Amino acid sequence: MRILTKEEAKFIDQWAPTKGHLPLALLMENAGRGVAEAIVTATEEENRSLDVVIVAGKGNNGADGLVAARQLEEWGHEVRVVIPCDDKSGSPLFQQQLAAIEALEIPVLTLADGDVFEAADVIVDGLLGTGLQGELQGPILELLDRMEAHVDTYPDTLLVAIDVPSGLNANTGAVAEGTLGMDLTVTFGAPKQGMCLYPGKSYCGEIIVKGLGFAWETALLDESNEHFPTELITAELIDALLPEREPTYHKGSNGHTLIIGGSDGMIGAPLLAAEAAVYAGAGKVTTVVPSDCLRMLQTKIMPEVMTGSFGNLLHLRMHSSEKQAVAIGPGLGRNEETTTLVKNFMTTTEVPLVIDADALWALGHMDIVGHEFSKRERPVIMTPHLGEFARLTGLTIDSIEANRIEVARQFAIKYQVVLVLKGAPTVVASPDGLVAVNSSGNEGMGTGGMGDTLTGIIASLLGQGLEEVEAAMAGVFLHGAAADFLYETRHVGFMPSEVARQVPYIMTEVVGSE
Repeated sequence: MRILTKEEAKFIDQWAPTKGHLPLALLMENAGRGVAEAIVTATEEENRSLDVVIVAGKGNNGADGLVAARQLEEWGHEVRVVIPCDDKSGSPLFQQQLAAIEALEIPVLTLADGDVFEAADVIVDGLLGTGLQGELQGPILELLDRMEAHVDTYPDTLLVAIDVPSGLNANTGAVAEGTLGMDLTVTFGAPKQGMCLYPGKSYCGEIIVKGLGFAWETALLDESNEHFPTELITAELIDALLPEREPTYHKGSNGHTLIIGGSDGMIGAPLLAAEAAVYAGAGKVTTVVPSDCLRMLQTKIMPEVMTGSFGNLLHLRMHSSEKQAVAIGPGLGRNEETTTLVKNFMTTTEVPLVIDADALWALGHMDIVGHEFSKRERPVIMTPHLGEFARLTGLTIDSIEANRIEVARQFAIKYQVVLVLKGAPTVVASPDGLVAVNSSGNEGMGTGGMGDTLTGIIASLLGQGLEEVEAAMAGVFLHGAAADFLYETRHVGFMPSEVARQVPYIMTEVVGSE
């Protein structure tokens, strides 16, 4: 599913009247009616006339709310409009819609009129939408404060945002002080990027997408559109990506995946990755560890996984020969000898490669080694968490979190890699500028070994024939969806190995999910 930045949404709004011959007023009618329909659907069990307050700013977001007010009144509900102040200036479309509201004698109130939310069953936030500039302040902030006070007293009040909650940055997911958490957010065309990122995601409530009355994707195909695409990773997307298996397939058809990792005291990491690769459907899996760790691995690993050892660069090259996918890093350790060895291997091999954990540490800053990856025929997949990514880039964790999608996108483009930036949410960035935001996963995944399991799943899918960006997207979704299943019964305490064992069931559920 495509998700939009506020700049893309603006581009669509500009394209519609200039090249699509669709007046913005028509789009506004569709949007406002969509808001009204969402409210009626959400309250259909009430089966009565509702008291609805439309809080309208003076831009086009507020004008959408005024259209909703007209629709709801026509359908028999008691509606009043609240605007920030007596000054009725605003965008041309706002003024046009306000004139219609006044002609229909729908009450228009301001903060000066006392308790404007008295007896409200539904309050609709149409103050700002994607038009936030800086912090919330003045009458806007006071209106939101009063809305919050009403909901504190009457918690059954339904709060509905138009497009995005006021105060939420539609690109980054940051929220200004005073932003209210909504029960519903009715957005248009597609979700906005910031609605899929934290903390903004937790302020939106249920997200309902309403159409604009035309295929808005056509606008983004215009040659003047210079925005890179951003997608939401959903079950439907993964269904389309997962490899189909013919009845004649055998273990050689489903890829041979190699896991390179392990060190003294860290043998569990490559073990988890290898077993996850098996559960994700790899035809064959081999795990190789330093020579002095081999016996320990063999006493712990599942019988379906082959084992081996390495001590030098030649060993790594021999083990990786004729493998369809190689994952390196889980539990490798950070001693100087190992760091030098794996760095030399990663920067000289051409095998399909997933780089994780201590192998990322071995790379150091990407400006030193990144040119080696940009020369590859196939991109490597890198799977850092925030701390590892900060070391690779020299950026602070706060600066990465503040602009997660664009930072990931520029990194992937610069070094021509597929980046899996783990976190809440995990994002996948490709060398051509596409970024995909994962929709699965939960806070119960914050435990050691989850990243190793993810690495094994991605490597397994890569070995089964998916392209690097496809394997990364499918891997992060399946990993998170498996954890979501376990989360239904335990919010914490489920183990990475349990997540791996759940993956084949999620794959079966996802296939044909449409």
